[in-house]
Amino acid sequence: MTTPSKYYVGDVGTEVIVDTLSDLSTATVHNLAILKPGATSETVWPGVVVDTTKIKYIIQAGDWNIAGIYKLQSVVELPLWQGRGNTITFVVDAAFN
Repeated sequence: MTTPSKYYVGDVGTEVIVDTLSDLSTATVHNLAILKPGATSETVWPGVVVDTTKIKYIIQAGDWNIAGIYKLQSVVELPLWQGRGNTITFVVDAAFN
């Protein structure tokens, strides 16, 4: 995932880019699943394929609405394979942290 130095609750417009290291040119699904702090179910962000192997999502209002540890996985469906990528863990801080 490409990262600025820190993420903050309420940020909007930050690009989240995950390199799957696999060719996604034939993918019919290319999303990012996110598990927010304290959540028991995931949220799915619709991704866009960039540079053939990467999934990009631009953070919208409300995406980062709670401080804590977030977990993210790519979710991909190809003609002969479907599944998830490695889990990426990152922190979204409260303002002034």
